[in-house]
Amino acid sequence: MGKIKKFLIILAILILIIFASVAFVQFKKHQASDKVLQYLTEVRGYKESEIITLESKYTFFGIPKYHVEVTFKNEPKIVYLYFANDLKGQFEYYEIDGKKILTEDLKNYDPAKSKVSTKYKK
Repeated sequence: MGKIKKFLIILAILILIIFASVAFVQFKKHQASDKVLQYLTEVRGYKESEIITLESKYTFFGIPKYHVEVTFKNEPKIVYLYFANDLKGQFEYYEIDGKKILTEDLKNYDPAKSKVSTKYKK
């Protein structure tokens, strides 16, 4: 087998591995969004029309690896972060403009499930 043929086989395998990894991450992000939407509508009682954005994020070294950022119509400048694994629920929030926001001023804050990090409370 020639060197070029070996190189092309290795290159094809690497491209396949990269493609499979990207496809897997996209699948998990879609799955996370679906789980959080289901949680918000079925458990928390929100209507889909009350949600402006619902975007799944992946962090390579983060914990959790997958989380979902949600913005509600009644609080368009607040982003709530939700777990998307077996332990579903709110875990952080932040104000888009970086302003300090008190939890008692939030309309969609879920204190029963939230573990709000102080790093977002500026």
